Amino acid sequence: MKRYLLLLVALFFAALNFNVILKPLSLVTGGTQGVALLLNHLLQLSPALLILIINLITFITSYFTLSKTVTYGTMIASFAYPLFVKITSIIPTFLIVTKYPLLFSILAGIICGFTGGYIYQLGFSSGGINTINLLVNKYFRVKVAVSNFVINVIIILLGSVSFGIKNGLDSIIIILISSFIINNLLKKNRFETPKIV
Repeated sequence: MKRYLLLLVALFFAALNFNVILKPLSLVTGGTQGVALLLNHLLQLSPALLILIINLITFITSYFTLSKTVTYGTMIASFAYPLFVKITSIIPTFLIVTKYPLLFSILAGIICGFTGGYIYQLGFSSGGINTINLLVNKYFRVKVAVSNFVINVIIILLGSVSFGIKNGLDSIIIILISSFIINNLLKKNRFETPKIV
């Protein structure tokens, strides 16, 4: 039960990071939230709804390909994360965030790294695109941090087309910081990924 409560805490802070920093700065950092921002820009649909749809698709994939522990964790994340995104969306945009985009991009990268890495440490996936990282690790033995970086860079490149090169560069900074933190958190605990088979 404690692991699940800690998972919810990490997901809440990830949602807070999304609505307070990433969304106001239009930073497509990869992952489910990055895809959601792209689709929100193109389709004008709620990010929370888009995240829920993506998470449900990857949850079904996880059910048939990954361990039950990861799948159960993904199930919680699939519903909790978009719920937290919806709840924290009521927080107004702070002027200081948009005034110092580079500073807050660095902060966002740190938050992404610790929340993402901690979720992996707990033996879960936060759902969505992160499930793909676990699948790549399972079938191709590519480190989670490496696949996370590659997939996210692809999403960032798409985001750069929609929001501009500067936003793309800031997003890359976030990914570099978060990937570094995730990789070191997993090494510190002497394992690379949760049990996924």
